[in-house]
Amino acid sequence: MKERNCLILTQYRNEGQYNDFIGKFYHFPATEKKSYLKQFENLPIEIVYYEPDKKGSGEFYGYGIIKKPPFEDKREIGYYFVEISEYKPFAKPVFFKNDKGQILEKLFNTKYYNYNNAVRRITPELLDALCLDGRIQLNFKADAHLIKVLGEQLIGSEKVGILELVKNAIDAGASYCRVRIEKIKGIAPVDADEYEFGDFDGPVIVIEDDGAGMNREIIENGWLRPASTIKTNVKEKLKEERRRAEASGKLGAYNTLIDQLKRENKGRIPLGEKGVGRFATHRLGRNLIIKSKPIDSTYEYVLKINWDSFDEVSDVTIDLDSIGVELTRQVPSRDYGTTGSGTQIIVYGGREGFEWDEKKIRDINKSILRLNSPNPNPSKIKTSFRAFVDCPQIPDLDDKEVFESFTPNFSLEALVSRSGVLEEYTLKFSPPKSVPLTEETWTDKNYDLKASSPYWRDENGNIRNPVCGGFYIHLDSWYRRAPWIDGPDAGEMKKYLDEYGGISIYRDDIIIFPAESGTKNDWLDLSKRHIKQGFRISYYNIIGNIEIEQSENMDLVDKTNREGMIENLAFNDLSVLAETIIQNILETRYIAKRDEYTDLTKGLIRDPKALSSIAKQNGLILDGIQKNYPIEEDPWRILHQLGETVDERKGGLVNIDSSIRNLKKSIDLIEEVQERMAEHAGFGIAAAVSIHEITKITANFYNGISQLLKTGQADRIQLEDLKSTSASLKSELKRLSPLRAIRNENRREFNIVQSVKYAQGVFSRKMKQEGIEFEFDLNDDFQVYARYSTLNQILGNLFDNSIYWILASGKKPRKIKVDINSNHRTLIFSDTGTGVDGAMKPYLFQPGYSMKIPPSGLGLYICKAYMHSMGGDIHETTNRERLPNFEGAQFTIEFDRVPESKEQA
Repeated sequence: MKERNCLILTQYRNEGQYNDFIGKFYHFPATEKKSYLKQFENLPIEIVYYEPDKKGSGEFYGYGIIKKPPFEDKREIGYYFVEISEYKPFAKPVFFKNDKGQILEKLFNTKYYNYNNAVRRITPELLDALCLDGRIQLNFKADAHLIKVLGEQLIGSEKVGILELVKNAIDAGASYCRVRIEKIKGIAPVDADEYEFGDFDGPVIVIEDDGAGMNREIIENGWLRPASTIKTNVKEKLKEERRRAEASGKLGAYNTLIDQLKRENKGRIPLGEKGVGRFATHRLGRNLIIKSKPIDSTYEYVLKINWDSFDEVSDVTIDLDSIGVELTRQVPSRDYGTTGSGTQIIVYGGREGFEWDEKKIRDINKSILRLNSPNPNPSKIKTSFRAFVDCPQIPDLDDKEVFESFTPNFSLEALVSRSGVLEEYTLKFSPPKSVPLTEETWTDKNYDLKASSPYWRDENGNIRNPVCGGFYIHLDSWYRRAPWIDGPDAGEMKKYLDEYGGISIYRDDIIIFPAESGTKNDWLDLSKRHIKQGFRISYYNIIGNIEIEQSENMDLVDKTNREGMIENLAFNDLSVLAETIIQNILETRYIAKRDEYTDLTKGLIRDPKALSSIAKQNGLILDGIQKNYPIEEDPWRILHQLGETVDERKGGLVNIDSSIRNLKKSIDLIEEVQERMAEHAGFGIAAAVSIHEITKITANFYNGISQLLKTGQADRIQLEDLKSTSASLKSELKRLSPLRAIRNENRREFNIVQSVKYAQGVFSRKMKQEGIEFEFDLNDDFQVYARYSTLNQILGNLFDNSIYWILASGKKPRKIKVDINSNHRTLIFSDTGTGVDGAMKPYLFQPGYSMKIPPSGLGLYICKAYMHSMGGDIHETTNRERLPNFEGAQFTIEFDRVPESKEQA
């Protein structure tokens, strides 16, 4: 380790001619009588200030470094000055004696201590001890290498870097921003006169705008100051003003402030937050020239930076502020247009390891095209800003996006309030002309997006409001096959959906969260759901945008690296709201229309029973042909495709007959598999509740055993608790048995009340915990001859659904009622939950349709299948038959065709 040179400098703080030089310069004699000049020969020198007790307080009070040699005092002969840098005062000056009255220097600096010397050496150990005991005030320092770290690691790609610089143009109030890319190796060159910046080493990237421009103050205190608060101060002021306005109920005053701020910034609020966009220029090239002209200046400012000087590797630390950059002025080098102001950033020389090619430039062009919102909030004024890419080596860059040529199959626009309610939405279905379906439009108002998800319930069961703020959302979606996407550009469209499908977030009409960032991280859980159930919608079916505002959505913050958003509570709230919109509004009809088209065009029959019946009918028809039709003559020419001879025709009929018989067997197998799948799915849904209870019981049992093992003692109360816990576990396991509907289970006679009591018992603990009341008249009853466990699963599914939607609604009272009518042999199951959503009614009992989160879409489908298997039915209760005071869902189960006894079966 290099030897440290350390000195004590004696200096009074209040008495003396040069006390105002403390921390800046030290004045000392260098005469024949007394000279300290040699003490300052070996640089650098660390110093600690000391004030003697003779006229002062006897304290060590500060630290500094001497890096330059002394210089002569021109006014006082025989004296010198030495410059002090990096001065750091002590928060608590250190007295020169310890608690025992012993002088510290005599104890720990005996080799150099001489009280009569105003300048004397001190050991590094004592200097460090004095600094620490004095609570030295330190500061953060930025190394020059920080520019390289931030430029290459904070700015994730050349695309991100260019977008950051374009956003700076937006903040400057520009109406346009041109991105010019020239002299790219690996791409066919053009004539020299086609290059505008041919004098610079390639690659050359130019970002040019007609914004407000920068003067010396903005360049020095804004652009050259990383993470400056010039823009963030505006944001913090807005946050504070918003909080005050909400607290006082005076949002009108806040809106006035926003309007004023927008007028001052050409209708916008500054986008920048981190003050790190300038590091993008380091990522893009080794050299930088900035030319900027404010409107009131007759010349342009020119800032030149060689980034290599910040990247040099050295054994000596180099402070960021120790490297100078050149600022000068010159006559305007370009036409600044009608505004008379603007900024031009020229980055050139490239950077090793970051190569440019045609694919990267086309990708940047696509990102620039997507910079402005494709479908902004129609109630807001659209900004006039336009950005574009210009590259003479690639003359055919796209000037619009491919999806603009394809009418979306579905288009949804919706406005979400701060409280998470869809104030109004419109969903349009626009099939291509080749699709035999008609256009449709669905609208609704005041749709509460929070009602269907337990995510919004706090620990007390109350439904909270989102913290993300209100927003506008527009979604376009396509089916990814012909005829929905068709034509010569169909392949390009599907490729675009693969790369850029999803939902982008725009703040004040400018992109801050590209769709591909969210798709990669599955921020809406669409990929997860699509993998489990392939019929559901995914990102590559959607091109959408969410519109937020600086003034309204302040807690939604983009990451410093500009490749996503900070995943705080506000972002999570936004993602849940967007997912709910897709699932409850768009996806339901998206699936239904696809199924409708499939049924219409292919005549697809999904019911195995219907397929079996058709196969049977075909078999009878074939048998009739063989017995009654003159095969030899074939007068109607219906058998000629089987062959020309009689033997060929007869042989063909035998093959067809065999195929139909095999088809019927295959259909029977499919039906058997379907029943088994329904059985397993139903058992899984019903068992989930008991498994949840078993988990809690097992945990209690484990904790009890652990406590006994830990203490080594067992009292009667603890043993009784363990016995009770074991009994509960046994009860829950026993409860699972009747839930399993085994296909070969024998039918038996039982009363409906028995099954209702059993199913309610499965959920009794959950209902008691959530404060859900159960109304049920035991006196009205009737008997059925069926599988007991099958009805248990049906009722279990209904209890499970009701509990979910009662809790999701957040309403009180919380009630479930089962009403049995023995005269009509019906059972009505009702609750006080959210009710059946209008969009779900046509598809209520079809598999895959659900508004639960996460969705399954199997519960009611299983109920329907089981009721059909026993000869009954289940449907939504009609308005005329609904039970009063139960505004939630109501279902009627009909047993009029289910046998009452074995004799009737």
